Amino acid sequence: MEYAQVKSLKDLGYKRRIRDERVAAGFVSPFGLQARQWKLALEDALWTLERQWEAAIAEVRDRLHRNEGLTPKERDYAFWLLDKFGDSPRDWRKIEAIFRDEDLAGKKTELEPAGRKKIRHGLKRLFRRVLGKRPRVKKARSFVVDQQMYRVFMVGNRQYVAVMGLSPRKRIVIPLSGIHKLRGNLRVVLLPDEQAVEIHMSREPKTYPAGEEEAGIDLGVTEVLTDDSGKKYRPEYGQALQEMSDHVLDKGRKRQKLWALYRKNRERDPGKARRIRRHNLGLVKQHKRHRRYRAWCENEINRAFRAFFRERRPRVIACEDLSHLRGKARNKGLSRKVSQWQRQAIRERLEYLCHVYSITDPGPVNAAYTSQTCPCPGCGWVDGKNRNGDSFRCQKCGYEGDADHVAATNVKGRLRDQEITKYTPHKEVKRILLKRYWENHA
Repeated sequence: MEYAQVKSLKDLGYKRRIRDERVAAGFVSPFGLQARQWKLALEDALWTLERQWEAAIAEVRDRLHRNEGLTPKERDYAFWLLDKFGDSPRDWRKIEAIFRDEDLAGKKTELEPAGRKKIRHGLKRLFRRVLGKRPRVKKARSFVVDQQMYRVFMVGNRQYVAVMGLSPRKRIVIPLSGIHKLRGNLRVVLLPDEQAVEIHMSREPKTYPAGEEEAGIDLGVTEVLTDDSGKKYRPEYGQALQEMSDHVLDKGRKRQKLWALYRKNRERDPGKARRIRRHNLGLVKQHKRHRRYRAWCENEINRAFRAFFRERRPRVIACEDLSHLRGKARNKGLSRKVSQWQRQAIRERLEYLCHVYSITDPGPVNAAYTSQTCPCPGCGWVDGKNRNGDSFRCQKCGYEGDADHVAATNVKGRLRDQEITKYTPHKEVKRILLKRYWENHA
């Protein structure tokens, strides 16, 4: 397209539209679009790095909240370096000052230079522990294309999308299942294990107005969640976790026997050892089975949260913090199920549906001793003996109920608790609860 012949803005827009159509049809050299593809790949890599840094900053903030050795001035200066104010973009000069040891201070900073240097050095050590290695993409699993780098067409009743590749004038044609309205930027995701390709498109979901009530939920391993009304959502989730745990246990035992046989024959019979390693110790089928179990669990999580939001329509939801839960539990069976617990899937689904149903997110609350504390207003006794498995019986007032229902009720009560915050240590939480009990029964 000769832009020297353009005489007006209207003519410019028309000629650009003709050029885009010619590029989409394959009549124009796509070398300019390859530069655009490189730019989109670079933006994707920078976005990955930014997500890593934002996650690291959130983790450092959590550790600072738990640090009881900081003075108020030191705490204010540390959070001033880490905070992002409102919807404005993050000022990365503050993060750079931590690593370059630059004395950066705000107008309201009351800390002396020596104290500021101490805080910067402490934050630098925290970041080094949290960040670890830089994120690396070992396999190219996805890439982004904009609207000029693909075209959609129909052949009979089948829809296709032709995506620009690295070879000039040779587009990659992908058949689609169903007919879709594709527009804007697309992400092409390669699934080599399933021998399939997915086309992802970002779209703003339909939102609904929030309700009026507040709700508390307790997440579990026998069902997805129990709310403060006592209703349990999707007990099939516990069945999925149990089957996954049994499969992991059975497969692990069998594989350990095969590994022992392989090590035994490595010098005695190398040929037999190679055959065992090649035909009996592969991971393809095992990974395929794990993907099916994970898809089953994620499906149950989605169904449970959608049913909860449709039925309750809350304005605020109180839930526990999932980031510090790990696989250790009372016994090995429960530890396996907890280690297979879909924490990330639960967190992502909860955040997404909170946006869809316009839920005010107060953040996770401190869930320490919520399943061991009596929910009766006149009692509040906390004791490990109150809970026995899934049943609850207060050792003082005799209240009986479901342990998950009790936990959801107490989690909801922590929304308005000024003494027990998210970062209050669990020993301090128990001291506060016992103090309240003895004050009420003095």
